[in-house]
Amino acid sequence: MTFDAGKLYRFRVGCKGGYPARSVRTRCAVSAVPAWLLSLRNRRRCRRGGRAARRRFAPLLLVCVVLGRVAAAREVGPQSVVRRFCEADGVGRRVSVAEWSTIAPLVAWPFEPAWDHVVLVGSYQVGAPRGLEQGRVGIDVAYSVLGQVSGLGLETTVHVETVTFALEAVEGQWRIVGPPPPPHLFWSHVDVERVRRSLEAGDVNFVPNTLFVWWMLRSAGWNVPLVSTAELLSGEDYRVVREAKPGDVVVYLRAGVPYHVGLLEAEDQVVSSTLNAGIVRSVVEAFAGEVEYFRLVQPEAAEEAVPEPTPVPAATPRAASAVDLPGGGGVRRTPSPVVRREQRKATPPVRSKSKRAKVTGQGKVSSRRTPSGAGYTPRPDPTPRATP
Repeated sequence: MTFDAGKLYRFRVGCKGGYPARSVRTRCAVSAVPAWLLSLRNRRRCRRGGRAARRRFAPLLLVCVVLGRVAAAREVGPQSVVRRFCEADGVGRRVSVAEWSTIAPLVAWPFEPAWDHVVLVGSYQVGAPRGLEQGRVGIDVAYSVLGQVSGLGLETTVHVETVTFALEAVEGQWRIVGPPPPPHLFWSHVDVERVRRSLEAGDVNFVPNTLFVWWMLRSAGWNVPLVSTAELLSGEDYRVVREAKPGDVVVYLRAGVPYHVGLLEAEDQVVSSTLNAGIVRSVVEAFAGEVEYFRLVQPEAAEEAVPEPTPVPAATPRAASAVDLPGGGGVRRTPSPVVRREQRKATPPVRSKSKRAKVTGQGKVSSRRTPSGAGYTPRPDPTPRATP
C-alpha cells in the first residue's frame, strides 16, 4: 500500500522523563522511510526541545524557590512571632486558662503571672526588627491605649504606649523572652464589668497575685492594707531589705516597675499565683526581671473584732403617788401598781382552813370546826358581854 509523499501527517510522540507530548510535523512516504527511523528522529527532536525548555524556565523556577523560602522565613521570623503574639493577646487568649497553650510556643517564660490589671487598646503597629545585646532581636510595638481595668474600676487614659519585645532563638525558633508586659486587650473584645469583678475578688481558676499575698498575710495575723503590684515601691507599708527571710514579699520588676509578687517560703523557693498553673512553688529565678525583697514596716497583729457589750440603761423609777396621812404625819410613798402586782405573784396569800368563830349566848366561843392538835387556844371574843 503506497501513500502520497506530499501528504501531511501528524505524529504525537510520547517523551520519557515526564516531558509533555509534542506534535511533530514531517513529510515523508511511509513506504520510503522505515517506521523505527522516523520514531527515533522524533524522539531526538523532543529531547532537544525539553533541554531548551529547561534552560528557559530554570531561572524562573529558581526565583520561585527563593521567594517561597523567603515567605517561609517571614512566617517563622521574629517579626511574625511578635505579630502573632499581639493578635492572640488582643483577643484575650493570654488571659484565658484554656487558650494559653496557643501562647506557649511564642514565649520563653513558663508561668504567666496572675495580673491584677489589664490594658485596653484600640489598635497596634509592629515595627521593624533591630539588633540587641547577647544576640537578641528587639521589635517595638506601638499600642493605641484607651484605658486600664483593675479591681478598683476603669481608668480611661488615651495615649500611645511603645512596648519593646526582646526575642532570642530557642532550639531554632524565635521566642519572646521575659519579663512580659501586662496583657493588652482590644476594648471591643472585653466585658469591662466582668473583668473588674474578676480582678477584685478572683475567679474559680484565677486569683490576682497581690490579692493572694494579701490573703496570706492576713491569714498569718498581720493587719495589712491591700496594695496593687505597681504601688509596692511607692507605698509606706513595706521596706526593702538586703537579706531576705522566709515570709518576706518577693517583687519582680520590669523596667523598674513591679509586675509580679509572691511570698518567700524558703531560701530559694517562692509561692505565687499564676494564670496558667494556679498557685505554684518555684525557684526565685522562674520569673524574669530584677528581684527585690520587701518586709512589712512595724507590722501589727490583726485583732479579731470582738463586739463591745451594749450598755444597759438604768431603770428610771416611776413617779410615786403621795398620800396625806390623817394625823399630819407627812407624805407616805406607796409603790406603783406594777410593783404590787409583782409582789402578789411572788408571795401568794395563805388562806386559813378554819372558819370564823361565833359568839354564843353563854359567852363562850364556839366554832363549827375546831382545828385539832395540841396547844390550840381559842381567841376570846373582844366584844364585852352586857350584864343583866
